[in-house]
Amino acid sequence: DHTVWIQNKVSAGAYTRVQASVVNGGDGTFADESERAHKGYSLNIPDRVKQYWLGFGVEGSFEHDKWRGPFTNDGDRCFHFHGVLENWEVFDC
Repeated sequence: DHTVWIQNKVSAGAYTRVQASVVNGGDGTFADESERAHKGYSLNIPDRVKQYWLGFGVEGSFEHDKWRGPFTNDGDRCFHFHGVLENWEVFDC
């Protein structure tokens, strides 16, 4: 198995979530985690999943979820949220 590490650097109190899916857009979700800023968290990507997409969202934001991928399940990854409730982005660590 591999791990996707999330650094949660959105403004204090914001609630972020990440889902892992075998399909772009969320159908086929197999992992989903969330946490309040500034706490980090992680998702487990099982070895049986060969390729996956990640969907990033901030609760209460009018911005749409941001999807990244596809990723090959060949190692750990790290991403970080950055910004404020209405203007946030996701970057590689």
